[in-house]
Amino acid sequence: MLTDKFFAEVSHFSKANWWVYIAYILLLAAVFFSGAPNLTSVAVIPSLHFVADIFIMMMLTAYLRGDYREGAYYQIISMLIFLSVKIYTGLIHGGWHYLAADPIYILAAVKNYRRDVSGKDLKYVNNRTMTALSVVLIATIVILARDPQLGIVLTPARYVQMGGIFLFAIALTTTEHERQRYELSMVALTAMVVGSGWELLDSLESRLVAGLALSYFLLPLTVLVFYSKKWSYYMGSQKLI
Repeated sequence: MLTDKFFAEVSHFSKANWWVYIAYILLLAAVFFSGAPNLTSVAVIPSLHFVADIFIMMMLTAYLRGDYREGAYYQIISMLIFLSVKIYTGLIHGGWHYLAADPIYILAAVKNYRRDVSGKDLKYVNNRTMTALSVVLIATIVILARDPQLGIVLTPARYVQMGGIFLFAIALTTTEHERQRYELSMVALTAMVVGSGWELLDSLESRLVAGLALSYFLLPLTVLVFYSKKWSYYMGSQKLI
């Protein structure tokens, strides 16, 4: 059943990342004592982000056992949840930069799906073309942010965060060089964590906290910790150059 598979993934995640729940409670307490009026949305959005991440884990598990139809179903659910919380954050907090890299994430998902399922690669989706597309998308959102009527808010913290979000998407398209993919992922996750932590501190001062700032701090941090444990494997193996 769907619920059984969902809670199995939650259990697996919790065993490896039990500390994230403590950090989540402490951050919510900080939001509460800051006097922010939107505590409910701050609590709900990271929870939805977490649910979407669990569905991604379920997708990968389904792919590993060869059930690609079920995996695609989980991926669609995850993308719909992500899209909903990003649109909400854009409308309420001007955080449209969270949505800006989605075209690259979608292309990366299609590329990796085709490689895993049919063994065919989308050669035109690679780190060079996606870097060029990232420049175009970032330039577009920066230009649009100049119009105050559009409600796009970019701060120094969000620039760092946005750089990490785009770089991680580029890393997902780097499928031929595992070490390079690992290095890009480490830099991207660090930027996401630092930028999100910075934005979280700024928003605590302004008493209007974006829930995605909290979730983009905590959840990428769990991945960063996991990747850090693989440092010796990726950086020490000559086969991965």
